[in-house]
Amino acid sequence: MFKRRYLGLAAVGLLTACGAQPEVDESLSTDTLASSKSTVIVGSVDWKSTTSLTGTQATRANAVGYLSIPAVGSRCTAWLVADDVIITNNHCIGSASQAAGAKASFNYIDGVASGSRIYYDCSTFIKTWSNLDMTALRCAALNGQKPGAVYGKLTVSSTNAATNASIYVIHQNCDYNTTSGCAPTKKFSPGTVLNANYSSTDASYNADTLGGSSGSPVLSTSTNQVIALHHYGFGGDSSGRGTHNSGVRATLIKSALAEIGL
Repeated sequence: MFKRRYLGLAAVGLLTACGAQPEVDESLSTDTLASSKSTVIVGSVDWKSTTSLTGTQATRANAVGYLSIPAVGSRCTAWLVADDVIITNNHCIGSASQAAGAKASFNYIDGVASGSRIYYDCSTFIKTWSNLDMTALRCAALNGQKPGAVYGKLTVSSTNAATNASIYVIHQNCDYNTTSGCAPTKKFSPGTVLNANYSSTDASYNADTLGGSSGSPVLSTSTNQVIALHHYGFGGDSSGRGTHNSGVRATLIKSALAEIGL
């Protein structure tokens, strides 16, 4: 049996508001991951900035964002499944009280200054599925536009990915174990499905992630549809290196979304 490891890093700042857009304290951006279940880098780091992507992958990456969770002093990753609905993990936000003050930025990318990052109020709790480690939140429009109308949204596959399928993860992170204080900008992590039926709910894969990547979408390289909801890493050491990651399979995500009319 694999042991699931947890990060227990302390919060290092209080939330503030500044500028015209809803903003968060950037001191929360790197190491306040107390609520995030451990995810791991497998072998050497091979992720890259999403600013290097082109075509369909670049378009899909737009719909993934940095999720600030002030109620628990943490951050995760989230993605748009509708114009005003984002998906993340239950272990990131598991209740309406934990959703209070939650904000998502979809332009937290390399080359965009802190003051230019746009945050949407995504504090409306819709539903959580603890058995799938999944939560849905509703985001308010900003300047008359819902975030999905600006950044697009992702489609969940009707079928699960097969073992050895090529996949990629879009997530908000940086290798903070190596570079303290780095900014968790949007990353593209390529990989392969290791076991399509790793558990009763999950597929496992070797795409690199770290704590803070929780809630990110795992997409098929061939269809660019979501085939899993990332949430766990296994075998992690003190530098965040481990053996594999895993996510809830697409058909389970799709059934859950149907419960809320999506």
